[in-house]
Amino acid sequence: MKIALTKTQLAVILATISVTVLLCIARKTPDKLNDVAAMASSHAGSEAFPSSTSSARNYLDSSLLQLDEKDHRRVAKLIDEAGKTSSVEQLHVLDQLVAVLDTLQKPAASAFFMQLKARQTNDKADWSKTAERYYVGSKYFPAAHILVDSAIHAFGKVLALDPDNLSAKTGLGVCYVEGTQEPMKGISLLQEVLRADSNYVDALLNLGSFAMTSGQYQKAITRFEKVLKLKPQYILLYVRIAEAYEKMGNKEKTIEYLEKYVKKEDDVMLRTSIQNEINKLKTS
Repeated sequence: MKIALTKTQLAVILATISVTVLLCIARKTPDKLNDVAAMASSHAGSEAFPSSTSSARNYLDSSLLQLDEKDHRRVAKLIDEAGKTSSVEQLHVLDQLVAVLDTLQKPAASAFFMQLKARQTNDKADWSKTAERYYVGSKYFPAAHILVDSAIHAFGKVLALDPDNLSAKTGLGVCYVEGTQEPMKGISLLQEVLRADSNYVDALLNLGSFAMTSGQYQKAITRFEKVLKLKPQYILLYVRIAEAYEKMGNKEKTIEYLEKYVKKEDDVMLRTSIQNEINKLKTS
């Protein structure tokens, strides 16, 4: 039996993107885009403009899909404005660029401009937004390791400003596990988060998911059960726990947790789909 997390997958798809804006923009307005990047670098003090941003730009330049004419004009106009404004005004225009690209579901491109802003402000919230966008963008380009590297760079900036930031430490840990050759470094970071706050939900969820991936199903169940106590509304975890029990060959527990899910799910189609799986299990 294969249990489909339909609602979760849909949420991920809606919240993420194909990384695709900069090539179209760079081809038609290269000077302005370079002006904006150069201006951000000049306001960053003695530290050079990060190589991760340049590399991310090169990757995006080689793989970006075309925006439609209307959206291209809107983005190109903002880039043109950013290249002409003073530092303070430029921050406002960069915010607009980020907002437009977020609306177009282009988080990796949005991250590029968010990072230009963060380089000027050196504000932990801006670095955090940069990291999150690069990470989300990387999900649809598994081979684009530079996007994960850019997320790691930005999460590192947050932690340099706020070493106890559990959200950034969790994000950094996830990046190391999913996008580098140092997964245990990421696991250690997530465990460090739980030592600071044993009820930190994001760390529990990610450690549970990684346990599932590595076949440590009982560990995953323990993590997910704890999250359910903290966040009873996370009902899809009943399906994940059922999946873990199914992998362990425990049909009785699989049915038990699927039935818990069905009792709480309001979506008729999802409820019917899972009930069909329950019926198959009971007759198999």
